[in-house]
Amino acid sequence: MRNAGGLLFGIVGSLVLATGSAAADRTMVVVIDASGSMQTIRPSDNQARFDAAIALAAERVGIVNSNGGLSGVAVYMFHGTGITAHTAGFVTPFEAQQTILNNLTVTSDLTPLAGSLCDTIDIARASGTPGVTTDRFIEVYSDGGENNTNPMHACCGSSVNGQCKFSTSGAPYDADSWQNKVFSRAKDITPIVTINPNLFTNASLGFGAPSGAGAIDPEASVLAQLGRPVTPLLPGLVSDADIFSALAAATGGNFQVIVDSAPLPVFGDVDGDFDVDRDDAILLARRFGTPVVRPFDLNASGAIGFADYAILLSRFGAGSGTPVPDPYVQAQPVSCTGDSTQVVIDGKVIEDGGITISANEKCQVIIRNSLIVSGSAAIRVHGGARLTVDNSIIVGEGAWISGNGSTTLSAANSVFHGAANVAGALKVTDRGGTVFE
Repeated sequence: MRNAGGLLFGIVGSLVLATGSAAADRTMVVVIDASGSMQTIRPSDNQARFDAAIALAAERVGIVNSNGGLSGVAVYMFHGTGITAHTAGFVTPFEAQQTILNNLTVTSDLTPLAGSLCDTIDIARASGTPGVTTDRFIEVYSDGGENNTNPMHACCGSSVNGQCKFSTSGAPYDADSWQNKVFSRAKDITPIVTINPNLFTNASLGFGAPSGAGAIDPEASVLAQLGRPVTPLLPGLVSDADIFSALAAATGGNFQVIVDSAPLPVFGDVDGDFDVDRDDAILLARRFGTPVVRPFDLNASGAIGFADYAILLSRFGAGSGTPVPDPYVQAQPVSCTGDSTQVVIDGKVIEDGGITISANEKCQVIIRNSLIVSGSAAIRVHGGARLTVDNSIIVGEGAWISGNGSTTLSAANSVFHGAANVAGALKVTDRGGTVFE
């Protein structure tokens, strides 16, 4: 097994998860840049960009499969003149991970980025079972730097001295540019393929800098042998970050920048501090029901909800950062159904896929300094109830409150996320700092 600075050994657990059966027809094409610039060593972990890409791709396959299923995975590398298949068509996620971990090797070749992107889009688009609804994903791991797509390839656009033309305008880009050809191939032809590009870069050089700049780049010597200059991306030309971001936005995917000087991204780290902790959980909960982006749609289901939240909880403590101490004490769902009953929830976290708090008209529920997260209704009232909430966060994927009867809420410095589905009066007294979202 490849030893990428110790990183890959940490994902072995996902290999076990990856043997689960697919819950739906979902296919994934993993395409990894194996050109010379991917030999660039990342100072943050002393491993090549290529090895980091292998690690991230393997982890991605395992996590997506274990949280929603994958019916098939295909693995490709691109370098030199185009893409190379490293699976025999679409294989099981476990086989794909083994292929990724054991058999791929970086090269010193050039980067046929434009043609390779179009070719893998076509492969992904043709995948799936005829007559069955299929979700199709492409995971791209590259440091960009288009310099070798065949000028005759449909996605090269026009060319000068063997170099595909770069656009000088944003999406949908100049009509004769390679960016326009790739963007059109991804956006204007059905069925749609969700593209998730991951761009390795030295951020200190800016996104316009050539891949591998500031380090020994094997591609430079290859270009020299061919009598072609190493031409940096000039001001005004569209960068790899721009086209990658546009591809993700147009297809419902997510664009991720992987900076050489920073640790690798951590799955579930939605606040970007390289660890998974309670801060991430709260951010994700408050995205329930909002437009989908991959950092929050952890199971790639096309929605953000409690299923993603549960995955994030399972990742607590992951990453190279320093997780914040959890300020809450775990507690079970609460049912207040007696006569004239008062329930106090203070400093607790209640997390459940169903109803988290159930109360009737004779109950008084007091919530302080707590976090309530539900995959259904956070608070369910029967015949109404009296609620007092201070310094707390209440989230319901279905609704923050549902039920019937007349309910009163007195709240201060609290967040209520989700719908209010009460068949009856809901009287709210805001004592300051209350947010409904």
